[in-house]
Amino acid sequence: MDRYEKMEQDMCEFKKYIKMTNDLLVDSFKWLRLSQYADDENSRIKYKQISDTLYDMFMEEHKHIGEMFKS
Repeated sequence: MDRYEKMEQDMCEFKKYIKMTNDLLVDSFKWLRLSQYADDENSRIKYKQISDTLYDMFMEEHKHIGEMFKS
């Protein structure tokens, strides 16, 4: 594989990684909204916890993306 093809493959993989990371943020927001519209307190707590977990995962990956640019 020549250098250009390798670069293109790396770019495709990076775009997939960015999309997956962004999906974590979108899903976190969806669960946050579900928690705000839930009918009972148990569901609100459960949905908010899921939202927080997804957001933490997003922030971890976001930090990793920043580190990729510094290295």
